[in-house]
Parts: sequence; structure tokens; C-alpha cells
Amino acid sequence: MGNELQVMRLNIAICDDEKIIREQIKELAEKEMPDVCAGLYETGDALLAAGKQFDIVFLDIQMEGTDGIETAKRLRQRDEDTILIFITGIREYVFEAFDVAAFHYLLKPVEEDKFRDVFRREERDEEMKSAESVRFVRSDYKTDNEKNGWSR
Repeated sequence: MGNELQVMRLNIAICDDEKIIREQIKELAEKEMPDVCAGLYETGDALLAAGKQFDIVFLDIQMEGTDGIETAKRLRQRDEDTILIFITGIREYVFEAFDVAAFHYLLKPVEEDKFRDVFRREERDEEMKSAESVRFVRSDYKTDNEKNGWSR
């Protein structure tokens, strides 16, 4: 078990009141990352009640009960690192999406090329965050000579 590479599964939630959209987003996500673990939810209330933590949440805005913007606000309170991607047929909500720090805003019907671009951009952003984290840790590193006050 020492040198085994552990692959982490990406946990996503897809929350939309239209079953066809939930299935489409799941299919598109599985094309990009076959081992993705997707939870499907018909309402924001159902997503919130699940109480799970997700890496990415695809979220419709107009739904019965708690709408997507309010659902996103509550998700943000739980986990500020969750990536929120809104999927909606209405352009007017784009500015409200910024209030919850949405990563992106996809218009219905979702085009496969656009989905792929957004999904890959998210992966690149996560890789950059990881690299910055490593650089930060390494900037605090001191050699034994530096710790003892000796210079090179």
C-alpha cells in the first residue's frame, strides 16, 4: 500500500427540475470524467436535505421551493470551496450568480462543446490552485544552512 496512486473521485450534484437536463449533464460529466460520482436532485430543497459535500454543483435557478440562488447561498455557508455552475434558460440571473461566487453560468439548452470548455477550465483552475498551494508551502522552506544563519 506504500506507493499506490490513489485516484480521487469527483463528487458532483446536478440539481434541476427537468429530468432530461439532469440526465444530459450527468452524461456530459461522465464523458469528461468516467469515474465521476453524480447525485441527481429535482429541487434545491432535496439537494440541501441530502447534507452531502460536493466538489461541483450544477444548479438550475428556477425551481419549485427553494430557488437555485437561495440554494447556492446555503451551500456556500456549508462549504465555500464548492464549485457552483448555474444551468438555466434565463440570462437575467447572471448577475445574481456573481453574488454567490458562481464559477460559470450555462444557458439551456446546454451545448456539449460549451460544457466541455467549462468543465476543463474548472479542472485547470483547480490544478493552478494546487500548484499555488505547493509554491506557498515551499516558500516557507529553509535549508539547514539558512536555519543556522549561514548564507551560501
